[in-house]
Amino acid sequence: MRFMTRSLMGLFLAGLTVALLMAAGMVVLSSFKEDEIAGHGARSARERVFVVNVMQIEPTRATPVIRTFGEVISGRTLELRAASGGSLVKIADSFREGGLVHEGELLFQTDPATSQAKAQLSATELDEAKAELSEANEALGLAKDELRAAVHQYELRQQAYKRQKSLRERGIGTESALETAALSASSAEQASLAKRQSLANAKSRINRAKIALSRSQINHHEAQRILNDTSVTAKFDGVLSDVTGDLGGLVNANERLARLIDPNALEVAFRITSAEFMRMTAQKLSINSAKVIVKFNGTGEGVIATIDRVSAAVGEGKTGRELFASLDAEKVSNARPGDFVSVTLEEPALDNVVILPSTAASATGDVLVLGENDRLEVMKVEILRKQADQIIVSLGKLKGREIVLERAPQLGAGIKVNPRRDEAVKNKDQTVPVSDELRQRMIAYVEANKKMPVDLKRSILGKLNSPQIPKETYDRITSRMGG
Repeated sequence: MRFMTRSLMGLFLAGLTVALLMAAGMVVLSSFKEDEIAGHGARSARERVFVVNVMQIEPTRATPVIRTFGEVISGRTLELRAASGGSLVKIADSFREGGLVHEGELLFQTDPATSQAKAQLSATELDEAKAELSEANEALGLAKDELRAAVHQYELRQQAYKRQKSLRERGIGTESALETAALSASSAEQASLAKRQSLANAKSRINRAKIALSRSQINHHEAQRILNDTSVTAKFDGVLSDVTGDLGGLVNANERLARLIDPNALEVAFRITSAEFMRMTAQKLSINSAKVIVKFNGTGEGVIATIDRVSAAVGEGKTGRELFASLDAEKVSNARPGDFVSVTLEEPALDNVVILPSTAASATGDVLVLGENDRLEVMKVEILRKQADQIIVSLGKLKGREIVLERAPQLGAGIKVNPRRDEAVKNKDQTVPVSDELRQRMIAYVEANKKMPVDLKRSILGKLNSPQIPKETYDRITSRMGG
């Protein structure tokens, strides 16, 4: 009985298996028949179409901008040094770091005792020289009077000699009287010669007295100058910096005690590349006429400066050209030498050019333009300038064509695309307003990034100078810094 039950169960399972296999075969066969009826026996691959943003090319006029950084310097600085060594006996109340002083104000004075003594001695010598000159002038007058008397006496003796000679010729006078008159005339002549010599000596004495007086005056002026140099005064209105020295302290000759800076004569020193300098002067335009905008602390609208001069030499270990721009003192009253500033310098305008986003061209200057049937073509362009996230290219053959604004690795010549023109216009120059606090945080984050290339960091910092920041830059930085 048990054997029969097991045999029947085995036959039932075997029949069920065969029925299931036949049903599966019928399903597979019916599916093949349906595919043949629907015509899907030879399915072909579909071409992939990419969506791209395009822009219509039209010629325009662009003004390239050079962005760099500079430092505020003083165009008028005076080093205050002690002309003579000694102890400091006087110091002004304003003689301190950051002290405001006025022209002619006494700043400090070293001990003047030795200089005063020398000045007094030189004054005494000057008085002696003046007295000697006065005595020489009086002696000259006496010598002239004595010479006049001697000459008069000589003339009288000469007349007496002639009279005795005439008497002798007439036989009235004697030979002895004639000889006596001749000797008297000779003696008077010798006396007049002696007086002439005295007059010459008196004139020489005056010359020597004048020379001695000039020497005494020079010595007195020098002694007085040394005495005056013990007191140092402000040569112009300014602010003191690098102040050293205390009241009663000893200083050496020519020791620097402070620097006087004129806050109304501030300049900005900044450096541009040699290529940028050549472009600025290529059209024979004066570089002094270039528009320069200086921004302090990376905020604000900036102050317009005027280029005053260009460095005479490049400098050891440096490149490019260093330029100096003068600032308006009324607009930068809070600026101080050493402040770090950003500088924007406008180049001469370019005509018949196109402004494109930097993502539109490759490193070799290839761009993608829209061809027939919305297929892409590769075109070579001349990149004239790179301005942050934009480039300025020559118009060339681009006029009237539509160009792809964002290149991608999968895009190339012959690729079919779906152009989106309204989206490209919508996203063009899209900016995001940010607060000063957030902008300062973003600037600090970029400056603290040591791995970022210097050129890229400079470009991003230039974008962060405005309250309106490009949306792409805003999204990139806030996503990395955490909002």
